[in-house]
Amino acid sequence: TAPHRFDLVLCVGATHAFGGLPAALAAAREHLAPGGRVLVGDGFWDGEPSAEAVGMLGDLTDLATTLDRVVADGWTPVGGHISTRRELDDYEWSWTGLLASWALDHPAHPDSAQALEAATAHRDSWLRGYRDVLGFVCLVLRPTAP
Repeated sequence: TAPHRFDLVLCVGATHAFGGLPAALAAAREHLAPGGRVLVGDGFWDGEPSAEAVGMLGDLTDLATTLDRVVADGWTPVGGHISTRRELDDYEWSWTGLLASWALDHPAHPDSAQALEAATAHRDSWLRGYRDVLGFVCLVLRPTAP
């Protein structure tokens, strides 16, 4: 652990690494200095997800419920941004396209076929599985009670 606390703690697109949003916020709280802020970004359902989408992305809630859970956990949102569909599409195209391009540019690399397969499979899951129902929100949070 760090020898001191931080004025800003970031966790954008990585709450799953902590076991979900509540656990990520608990970890952030442990590292936050008094008067500090947390920037957290997480997905939410912006429509009715299929069972396949839930299987891929987990037990998300709608935006209002996500915010209710954050507030109930002792945080006050003081800023935020909801990603547009274009921003989300740009993100997905960017990383799957870069991975596919790398694979095509390095056909002799032992990981090339696996990288191309991963890019293709993810792109298919995104387009057919969750593109039209996944939203993403970034929140700037302060602890409600010091």
